[in-house]
Amino acid sequence: MGKYKKYVPDGVEDCLPAECYLKRQMEAALRETFIVSGYDEIETPTYEFYDAFQSGVGAYLQESMVKFVDAKGRILVLRPDITVPIARVAATKLDTLPQRLCYIQNSFACAEPAFGKAGEFTQAGIELIGEAGCAADAEVIALAIKSLQKAGLTAFTIDVGQVQFFKGLIGGLSLEEDEIDELRHAVDSKDEMAIEAAATQLGICDELKAKLAALPGLFGGEEVFEKALALSHNEMCAAAVENLKSVYALLKEYGFERYISVDFAMLHDIAYYSGTIFRGITQGIGFPVVLGGRYDALLEKFGQSAPATGFALNIKRVMIAMERAQQLSGYYETYAVIGCDAQSSAAAYAYAEQQRSEGKRVVFATDTGKDALAVQKQRYGAQAAVYFEADGSRTEV
Repeated sequence: MGKYKKYVPDGVEDCLPAECYLKRQMEAALRETFIVSGYDEIETPTYEFYDAFQSGVGAYLQESMVKFVDAKGRILVLRPDITVPIARVAATKLDTLPQRLCYIQNSFACAEPAFGKAGEFTQAGIELIGEAGCAADAEVIALAIKSLQKAGLTAFTIDVGQVQFFKGLIGGLSLEEDEIDELRHAVDSKDEMAIEAAATQLGICDELKAKLAALPGLFGGEEVFEKALALSHNEMCAAAVENLKSVYALLKEYGFERYISVDFAMLHDIAYYSGTIFRGITQGIGFPVVLGGRYDALLEKFGQSAPATGFALNIKRVMIAMERAQQLSGYYETYAVIGCDAQSSAAAYAYAEQQRSEGKRVVFATDTGKDALAVQKQRYGAQAAVYFEADGSRTEV
C-alpha cells in the first residue's frame, strides 16, 4: 500500500511553475490568434461515450483509447481527440453554418513512453465547419502557420497532402478497414519494405504495387504535382492532385510558400480525413507539432452532413522544440517582496494591496526578517524588497 504515492503514472507529468508559466503564456497567445481570426471558443467534456469514437477514426486510435465503465455499465472513454466531440456538438446543437470554433483542451491516450507518446497532452486547435473548397483549406493551413509563429516557433515546415489520391489508387480493391489501415500506415511511414509486404499480402497487382511504392518519392515543391498526375489512373486521383495544387497556389499567394512542402505519402493514422491534410514538423523533435486536414464525412455519423476542416497543435511538442532551439524563456515579473514586523502587518498588507491594484505582482512574505527578505528578493527576481518596521517606517532591503 502506498508504493506509488510519490510517483505519477507513465505518460503523464507534473507541470512545474516555470514551465506552467510558459505554457499558459503560449495558450493565451494562441487563444488570441484564434479569436481575432474569427473563431469562437468551445469546450467539450473530458470523457464521452465510446460510441462517439467507435467507427471512422481508425483502428490505431481505437486501440489507444483509455476506456472505463460508468455506473450503468456503459463504456466511456477519455477523449483521445477533440475533433470528434466538436463534430458531435456541431451536428446536434449548432444549427447555423458555417461555424468557426476553437479550443484549448487536454486529450488522452494509452501512453507509449518508449515511442514518445504521452498519455495526456494539451491541444490548441480550430475547426471550420460548413465550408468546402480550397479557400477553406488554405485558411486553416494559413492559420496553423500563424499559430506556430505566434507561439514563438521560427523554423518549421508544413507538409501538405491529399488522402483522396491514396483512396483513388486503392479504390478498386475489396479491402477491409483494418487492411486499409495497415496499408495506409505503411505508406505514411514511407517504409518501402512495409508497403511491399502489405501489398503482397493483400494480393495487389504489380502495377498498383509499383504506384504505391512510388508514393514516398512524391515529396517536394510544385514539381511534385506533375509526377503525381503521371501516376493518376482515375478521376479521383487526378482531382486530388488538382485540389492540392489549388490549395498550394492560394498559400503561395498569401506569402506562405517558404513554409510549404508537398507530400502525397502523408496520410495520418486517423481514418476520418477525406481530402487535403497537413502536418507541421520542426528540427529537434521527431513528432509533428501540428496535424490537421479535411473531414467532410465525420458529421454524418452524428446525423448532419457538412464539410469541415481543422487542425490541432500539440503545445508540449512546440515547447520542447523551442526549448531545444533555445527560444523558450521568461517568467512572471515581480515588482516587490514585502516583509514586516508583527506590529506593522496591517500597514504592510495595505501597501501590498495598493501595488496589486495597479497590476503589479507583489509577494507578501509574512514573518520574514530583513536578511531573509533579501533572499526572497533574489528568489523572485523582484525589483524591490520593502521591510515595514515596528514604527510603520519602510526600509528598502
